[in-house]
Amino acid sequence: MRIIETKVYQFDELSDEAKEKAIESVRNSYYEYNEFASWAIDNCALFEPPHKDLDEMFGVDYKFPLIENTRKKIYFSAASEWYLDCENAMVITNNSQFLKWLGIPDEIAGEIVYNIFTPSGKNSSTTIDFSEYPSDYDSVVMDAVDKFNDHIQDCLERIEKDIDYRFSDEAIIEDISENGYEFTEDGQII
Repeated sequence: MRIIETKVYQFDELSDEAKEKAIESVRNSYYEYNEFASWAIDNCALFEPPHKDLDEMFGVDYKFPLIENTRKKIYFSAASEWYLDCENAMVITNNSQFLKWLGIPDEIAGEIVYNIFTPSGKNSSTTIDFSEYPSDYDSVVMDAVDKFNDHIQDCLERIEKDIDYRFSDEAIIEDISENGYEFTEDGQII
């Protein structure tokens, strides 16, 4: 039998070189297993348009959320196939404000019908289409479709940024501190 003694260090007690190794060691453990994608789509404000825009447009009448995230069946890829399928997770809580945010004029807002859907086929992003509106509003409706599609891309970028942040030095140091990780003198996780 033999006994091996190891000195254990908190992150702040490590040398600068050992801190770098500790950060890299924790980052490598994330590659083996993490729930960062699940955490990113669990954000209740994921589909919400910019608060500043809604506040300017609706003032005190704006109630969060305009686009609720139910977190149901969200599929995405921020890799080579760039898409966000979220039709089942989006609930519009105020139709008139939603249409106004998209730029649909009040004079047709009561008549127009919209459908949020994900086109069939592999790896498509959720989009919107409109029907039952006068044809002289075609360009307004196309602008609304473009605004919605740009918003879906913005949501996907938020997901990607959230996941990327989790791998950053800053986030890893926060994680080390919050979880009380301990290290050997050279920065290996105990």
